[in-house]
Amino acid sequence: MIDWLYSLPESALLALSALVLVLGMVVLPRVIGRLPWMTPSDFHTDFVIRVQTTLFTMTSLVVAFTLVQADLNARQADALVQAEASQINSLDRLLTRYGDADVAAIRPHLLAYAKSIVKDEWPAMLTDQGSEKTRSLYVPVAQMILTIDPATPRQIQIFAEMLKAIDAISEMRDRRLNALSVALRGIYWEVVLFSVVVVVLVSATIQQTPFRTTVLAAQAAVLGAFIGFVFLMDQPFKGQKSINADAIVQAVSRMEARTR
Repeated sequence: MIDWLYSLPESALLALSALVLVLGMVVLPRVIGRLPWMTPSDFHTDFVIRVQTTLFTMTSLVVAFTLVQADLNARQADALVQAEASQINSLDRLLTRYGDADVAAIRPHLLAYAKSIVKDEWPAMLTDQGSEKTRSLYVPVAQMILTIDPATPRQIQIFAEMLKAIDAISEMRDRRLNALSVALRGIYWEVVLFSVVVVVLVSATIQQTPFRTTVLAAQAAVLGAFIGFVFLMDQPFKGQKSINADAIVQAVSRMEARTR
């Protein structure tokens, strides 16, 4: 429902999240000040400031925790793509070194599969799904490798490595697609949003002066920017600077340049 936000430039999304909290910090005091039991005063302001400081610190810790978790998820997803590209390139190298024309004929099929990951599957991943065309291109690669009948000790050794590679490539693709659904649990976002709302509400009960309004707005902007940053990191395959298929593209280039 909110995936459209990932179509925005990252700077715009960060600015938007900061602006929302700043507006809340500026507008809410005027609304809350009209409630008789919530009217700000110098007597209450000192107490509220101490409470607000504690709440802001706790909220910042929650945001920091979610940021660390989101960064870990993104690093793991990126490592999966790097490992998958490495396995595809290794299998192509093994097919080349096997020393048989029929086995080398499998290479174009593997190359077509790698190109399909970039051309067909990566765009499909933006909608949290894989590409059936990409999957179908890998099936003949695995089937043809399984029909290889090694004759020499060297070929037997290379064939064993091929079997490991085709299993690894299939597993890496499954793990990459599974990573599309890996994100911070909903409870994390519920806690963050609840904490932010409470901080803003409490801050709005501080008796306002131009100086206090400016400082509180700056504090809200920083908190909003960090929340926006966590949001960007939470979906590593979405956004303008998301994990891309560069590793696969590099593997394709090596495969096309390989002669032996």
